Amino acid sequence: MKNRILTIIFLLTTIFNFGQERMYVTAESGLVVREKPSLKSNKIFHLPKNTMTYISKKTGINLIISDEGKEINGEWLKIYGFDNKNTQGYVFGGFLTAEKPEIWYSGKQAYYKTYDYDNQQEGTFKSNSTSEKYLNQKLPSIEPNIEILNPKEFPYFLNPQNRKIVLFENHKLNSLKPAGILNSLTQVRIDSTFYKLKFKDYTNCVWNRININGKYYYTDIDIHDFSLSKELPNLNQKVKIVGQYDGYDGAYHLGYPEYFFMIFTDSENKVIYKTKILDFYLNNEFAMEEDILNLKWNEKNTSYEITLIGAEQKIKISWNGKTSEIKKL
Repeated sequence: MKNRILTIIFLLTTIFNFGQERMYVTAESGLVVREKPSLKSNKIFHLPKNTMTYISKKTGINLIISDEGKEINGEWLKIYGFDNKNTQGYVFGGFLTAEKPEIWYSGKQAYYKTYDYDNQQEGTFKSNSTSEKYLNQKLPSIEPNIEILNPKEFPYFLNPQNRKIVLFENHKLNSLKPAGILNSLTQVRIDSTFYKLKFKDYTNCVWNRININGKYYYTDIDIHDFSLSKELPNLNQKVKIVGQYDGYDGAYHLGYPEYFFMIFTDSENKVIYKTKILDFYLNNEFAMEEDILNLKWNEKNTSYEITLIGAEQKIKISWNGKTSEIKKL
C-alpha cells in the first residue's frame, strides 16, 4: 500500500546503519544542529524531542550547559541520519540518550518501540471517532487545510462526509485522549499506519497518525488515499478524482478504491469546488485510469463531461467552471 506500512518494518530502513551508534533527543524543546561544534556557529536544523540520529564522530570537545537550574555535561557530537537529505551537523551530546523512547521519529516517519506483529492491540468493533462519548465533550475545532491543494506535502484527504469526527492524541484503545473535532474535508499527510487485529469483526482496525497544518493526530476514520488528476485546459482548471482504499480483507485496506469525490481547482491549485461523496460503486481492484475515467469537452454547453465507469454503473459530472451537475447513467 505504497509507503504506508511503516511502523511494522522500520528496521529495514536502517539496515545500512547497522553497527552505528543510534541516539535519541531527550530535550523537551528539541535540539539545535549547528554547522560547527560551537554555540556561536550557525543553526542548520532543529530536532524535535525523540528524534533518532546517528553519531558519526565524537569531537572530544566538552561542554557544560545549565538547564532549568541543573548542570548538563556532554561533548559536541557530529551526527547524521535525522532527516531524508543526509544532512550532517553538530549537537550537544548531553541531550542525547541511547535508550529508545516509546515513540521516536526519523525524517517524517514515526515509530513505536512496543508495536510489532507479536504485540498487536485488539481493535474496536466501531469507530471511536464517531462515538457520542467523545463528540459530546467540549473539544476545540480542528481547522481544515483545503484552500489550496498541496499534494507534495499533503497527498491524502480526510473526509468527515457531512458529519463531525473526533481526532485523538494517541491510538491506545484503553486510554484514548481526544484532541479536537473535525467538521469538514481536509488535506493530510500520513506518517504511520497501525494495523490492529481483532476477532469476528474487521471494521475500523486501521489507525493512522496524520499531519494537518503541522499538527499530528490519530484517527480510525479511513483516509482517502487514491487519486487521479486531470487538466481541464478549456477552462484553465484542473480536477482531482479522489477515492478511498477500503480493502478486500478488512485488515490492511489494500485495493478496491471506493467512496469517490471530486475537487476542482484553478491552474494554481486554489480550490474552486468540492463535490460530496458520489453515489458510485467501482468494484474493480486493478482498474487502470482509462478503464474508469472518461473526460470530454462539450463545446455546445461549454462544459466538461466527466464519466466514472464502474463494474455495473456509470456516473456523469458536468462541470462548467463554476457549478456541477451529477447524473447516474
